[in-house]
Amino acid sequence: MNFKSLLAVATALITVNAKKIFIDNDGLASLEALFAISAGYEIVGVSSSFGSSSLVDSAGAASDVLKTYNLTSCIPNYLGAQQPLLRTNETFHAWENLFGDLVWQGAFDASYADSHSWDNVTYDDSKAGALALIEAVKSNKDSDPVTIFAAGMMTTVAQAISIYPNLVKEAAGLYIMGGYFDNQYAQATGNSITIDINTDINLIQDPEAAQIVLTSDWKELVIGGNFTNYLVPSQELYDKIIDKAGSIDLIRSHPYFSQVSNLLATGNYTENNDQQKLPFWDAAILFALVNPDTIKETTDVTVAVDTSFYSPYYGSLKLYSHEWAPKSGYKVANATIVDKIDDEQFYNTVLDVFFKNWTQYCEVHGPVALEI
Repeated sequence: MNFKSLLAVATALITVNAKKIFIDNDGLASLEALFAISAGYEIVGVSSSFGSSSLVDSAGAASDVLKTYNLTSCIPNYLGAQQPLLRTNETFHAWENLFGDLVWQGAFDASYADSHSWDNVTYDDSKAGALALIEAVKSNKDSDPVTIFAAGMMTTVAQAISIYPNLVKEAAGLYIMGGYFDNQYAQATGNSITIDINTDINLIQDPEAAQIVLTSDWKELVIGGNFTNYLVPSQELYDKIIDKAGSIDLIRSHPYFSQVSNLLATGNYTENNDQQKLPFWDAAILFALVNPDTIKETTDVTVAVDTSFYSPYYGSLKLYSHEWAPKSGYKVANATIVDKIDDEQFYNTVLDVFFKNWTQYCEVHGPVALEI
């Protein structure tokens, strides 16, 4: 048997035995993909949905990441939900007129402008994101059930449940980014960036989908909300990245480091704009998903989402102790809230995955030596 045949056999065995994950997001971040594959997970699909980004920008962000690391041949990028189940741009702003404006309005912002063009976006148009999710779960349910990671609106997952209710039983579980709680003081007294960080648009943009998804009977439902606010970029992290590369000029000029360059901007943390100072939200909970040994503190609760339009908490996550949760008339579900992870290991892994060469991952299912 020649080398190529041995490599094909080894790759097939790795793929069969790898844990499976399907990612739905409104703008895939490079660390989400790199954390997953570095931990030995196979990403069976990415679904790019409307939300904090327009559909083209969401798909474009995923396309950029997959192209940078040469992952397009083994990680398909599908188009997810193009709009919420019920909310529209008009009802979103009508609710704001009643109960106050959100600092971050995502793609519903009147001044939002696309930064990508469909001409430069690579995606799989053979099926919708919800159908791709269903197929991934069904095809792996008996061998290695797929864990679903949803980090934008819950709409795509809600669509999949509506089409195929058994999705909930056949998936390994659901991890979501969203569900901030106990943040009213920060929202009332902070500056705009503080208010933004303590407001959860993922559930607010499509409350009905969030309620459908979160109160389904998952084998495991894990919510990453408040703890992710404390995992943020810093000058110390920037300096370590620059030092490891040798110079910021190399990072700026080397195509492989385009995603790293976007994170660093000028290399001076205090000069970065508010968006670049935002926490590692989605990446933080995905890191916990693929590295469960780093989770230090959790809380088991009962949850639901407020779906009353005439409520200031429309789209907010409601938490209850199991004993005092509603018993009828309002659907609830048990969930695990991640309260704390190993911060040091998180930051060390950020540094580690950025300096591995993933461009041959689709062939060897691992990194190769990085030459810069």
